Amino acid sequence: MPKTLFLLSGEPSGEAYAVRVAREFRRRFPDAPMEGIGGPRLQAEGVKLLRDYADISVVGFTEVLSHLPAIRNALSAAKRRVLRDDIGAVVLVDFPEFNFRVGLAARKRGVPVIYYIPPQLWAWRTGRAKTIAKFARGAVVLFPFEETLLRKYGVNAVFAGHPLLDELEPWLEARPDPARFGIPEGKTAIGLLPGSRAGEVATHLPILLSAAREVLRDFPDVHFALPVVSGILRETIERQLAGAGIPATIVSVDRQLMFRGLAAAVSVSGTATLELALLGVPSVIVYRTSWLTYRIGRLLAKVDRIGLPNIVAGESFLPELIQDDCRPDRIAEAMGAFLRDPGKLAGLKKRCLSLRDLLRGPGPTRAVVDMVAREADGSWT
Repeated sequence: MPKTLFLLSGEPSGEAYAVRVAREFRRRFPDAPMEGIGGPRLQAEGVKLLRDYADISVVGFTEVLSHLPAIRNALSAAKRRVLRDDIGAVVLVDFPEFNFRVGLAARKRGVPVIYYIPPQLWAWRTGRAKTIAKFARGAVVLFPFEETLLRKYGVNAVFAGHPLLDELEPWLEARPDPARFGIPEGKTAIGLLPGSRAGEVATHLPILLSAAREVLRDFPDVHFALPVVSGILRETIERQLAGAGIPATIVSVDRQLMFRGLAAAVSVSGTATLELALLGVPSVIVYRTSWLTYRIGRLLAKVDRIGLPNIVAGESFLPELIQDDCRPDRIAEAMGAFLRDPGKLAGLKKRCLSLRDLLRGPGPTRAVVDMVAREADGSWT
């Protein structure tokens, strides 16, 4: 009887990549069961959920404290599960503080562990690569320079292209269709992306809406668009948007096609900024967190930029407004600089699109399942 593949993703962006792994694994091994921690999209792929990540998906040192009981409960359950004899392999997706502990537990029983999207060691705490080498049989990374770094520490790391390019393939050359999303003809569409977590939205949405009002004073032909995945977050955004006094559309489906029709965006730092860039949309990159989380991050950080498009490009070609600089007036000023100079905006769009060539490869999803098949040979039949 085939053994079980255990998949663990702790947030929406990681789940999107885990979904593709589950789909490819099912294609190759249709009779092998899958279990894990994730959300509804992973469950829809036939993965039996041990826990939903909704209660453990938090960012920041201080923010974790309020969710500690749920995190401990989920961690204990995951460690117990991977120690059972019917687990053939474990695939960890991002979510390092949690996944490291599960990976080390699996290693004790000799269960093959594949790490998909290991933590950004180039940004901080490089020494954690030694820990990954202890428990992971292999790692599939997002950026070419990560392969070199991890191999230096003894990790069997492979760069096979960035998974976002696979996710975005149907929309890379799609014709923009702003009318489909309620954006009036002749209006300049600007995206507002306050984050994918409730805490991020609570922090950033009021700032972004205030910035939008300032932009409108100088550019009255602008129409704003807010992509939303979660139904709960949609309710929060709708409430705040109702009294914001700006022309805006909330988009729940086909956000990638909507992105293709944007002239520019203001986005919380994260995967979304790279998604926008690969679709040709320059963004003002913002982020604000608690004072303590920020100070600790500054002490540990090894890079002077946080926006993924800037990191991939090796230069800060898109503006970053972090912490105290994340203010409505500064955001509106940066967006105004985009909108006042069409030539500059066109140049930034071209620079964004050039990132595609830097991130192409044979396919990271296939690379992950190849590793699972090789390292757990015999577990799936």
